[in-house]
Amino acid sequence: MKSLIARFSKSPAPYMLALSLSCVGHAQASSVLDDGVAAYRHGDFEKSASIFTPLADQGNATAQYLLSCQMINGAGVAANEDGGWKMMKASAGNKNPDASIVMARKLEASDAPDDVIRTLYQQAADQDQTQAMLWLALDALDQGKADAAKQYLTHAWDAGDPRAATLLANRFTKSDTARYQYLRQAAEHGEMRAAAYLAEEAKTLGDTAEAVGWCAIATGLPGHNEDVDWKTIGDAVEKNCGQYDKDLEPKDRAANRERVDQFLARFFDGYQPWTPWRACAVE
Repeated sequence: MKSLIARFSKSPAPYMLALSLSCVGHAQASSVLDDGVAAYRHGDFEKSASIFTPLADQGNATAQYLLSCQMINGAGVAANEDGGWKMMKASAGNKNPDASIVMARKLEASDAPDDVIRTLYQQAADQDQTQAMLWLALDALDQGKADAAKQYLTHAWDAGDPRAATLLANRFTKSDTARYQYLRQAAEHGEMRAAAYLAEEAKTLGDTAEAVGWCAIATGLPGHNEDVDWKTIGDAVEKNCGQYDKDLEPKDRAANRERVDQFLARFFDGYQPWTPWRACAVE
C-alpha cells in the first residue's frame, strides 16, 4: 500500500479521481477546504498542509485523508508514516470513502480478518465508490452469493465503472448479444480487458479488421492523442497485433490495415475513457 501512495508524491496529477468533499458545517469552512484541495491539486503541498491541519484536528474527513497522504509521503510536511497512518485511520473512521479503501488495502496486505476489510469496503461502496463495489462483488462471488455480486456490479456500472461491465458480460449475461453489448460499452470507456475479449470474438467470427483494431485498443495504443501520428500507431499495431491478420496475402493484408485505420479513427473520435481510482489523487 505504501508504494501505491508513494508514487503519487512524485506525480500528483496524471490520474484523477472525482473526490467527494465532506461538509464541514458552514460555507466558510467549506471554502477553506476547497482552497486546501486546490493547493493540493496543484502540488502546493506546504499550503495545503497548513489548511488541512486545523480542519483535520476538527475531524474533517477529507482534510484528514489528504493530510495523511502528505504525511506518509513527506510531501509539504516532515515524513511521519506512523502519524500519517493514524490520520488515515481516523479519516476512514469518519467515513471518507477513499481513506476507507486505502485502509482496507493496507489491512489486506497484513492478512487482517475479512469481515474487518469487508466493513471498510462496504462503507466506501455506500458512498458510491465503485472501486469498493468491485471488491465486494468479487468477494460475494467467492462466497457463492451471485445475486449480491450482480447487484454490486450493476450499481458500479450504473456509476460509470466499465470494469463492472466486463465482469457482468463474462459472469452474468445469458446471450452472445448481451455479452457483446456489455463488452463494447466497456471498451468504449477505456476498459482494455473488454477490448481484448472483443479481439478474440472478432477473430472467431473471421473479422480480421476488428480483431486487429480491438487488439490495438487492448494494448493501450495512444490513438486518442492528437500528437501521435498514424504511422506510429500502425507500427505499434504491427508489433502487438499482427498475429490476427498474418495469414492474409500481402494485398489483402494491406487492405485489411486500411480497414483497421478506419475502425480506430471511428473509435477514437470523441473518445473519453473512464479514469480509474488512484489513492491520494484529486480532480
